[in-house]
Amino acid sequence: MLRLSLLSGVLGATASCLAKFALSPESPLHRIYEMCTDSEGDKTCLIVEWIPRLVCLVAMIIMNALMMGAFLEGMEESGSVAGTGLATAANFGTSALFGIWLWNEQVNEVWLLGFVLVFCGVSLLSQVRSVQGEKKTA
Repeated sequence: MLRLSLLSGVLGATASCLAKFALSPESPLHRIYEMCTDSEGDKTCLIVEWIPRLVCLVAMIIMNALMMGAFLEGMEESGSVAGTGLATAANFGTSALFGIWLWNEQVNEVWLLGFVLVFCGVSLLSQVRSVQGEKKTA
């Protein structure tokens, strides 16, 4: 089963999305602050902006910790090469979905080709089975 490797990729992409919410000037949290300062102009606006940012940062740290746990167990479950490749593919795909849905980012043909190639590579790697006890010599 490769589900933990997939989960680690999704958790990693979620953590990066939370970081973008917390730290990016394009974040809706920053726009809320700008709207607040236009109307109010006091310290309440800073609180309105920074509490959600801190929540996003803490959630990002938690997601990263969960991602590392799932990644390590996923590598045990499916092997280090297949686990790493699958986590990377899941991270690419989920990051693209977050970018399209939340940030209105464009995905071009070159990116799609790269994703398809990564997915094909992961598919090939997940089919390879090593033989226990066999020594490989160079």
